[in-house]
Amino acid sequence: MRTEALTEAITIAADTGKASRDQIEDLLSGERARVRSVVEVLPESDLVWALGTDVGEQALLNAFELMPSYYVPGSFERDVTVRYRVTRVPGEPVVQDVVFGPQSCRIASAEQTEPPDLSVFLDGVGFVRIATGLAKGMELLMRGELKVQGDVQVAMKMETFFGLAEPESKS
Repeated sequence: MRTEALTEAITIAADTGKASRDQIEDLLSGERARVRSVVEVLPESDLVWALGTDVGEQALLNAFELMPSYYVPGSFERDVTVRYRVTRVPGEPVVQDVVFGPQSCRIASAEQTEPPDLSVFLDGVGFVRIATGLAKGMELLMRGELKVQGDVQVAMKMETFFGLAEPESKS
């Protein structure tokens, strides 16, 4: 993101009392622990506001770009495409494809790929809560805050893709 845009966003956030400079920088860091530290303390209305800005869009795009570094391989024998549609108010939705393979995952433009195996629909707050491990996808699904269309088997395994699922207990 351009330095001028970041400076402007930080100024607006500070002037409105919505977020501090450190919080904006943490949201943009792409580091799960730093992002989580902001998401845990920022009031939901302020988080919605932040994600609706250009900086919020960049934070979401950063999260997608970092997905391959968190990917835990071994769930698939072939490439599986998941299309995420993350809504933001008042911003435009962020639509991104993630292709999960046997050994790696990669980010792809949603406009340039075949129809996905699975589509995931949720708002920005839900996305960052799942991405930081503060919420489970199944919780949001049960509350109607996350919707899926397509291969439900893929949806059931998604948290394991990034090491977010709790380990199964061995009895």
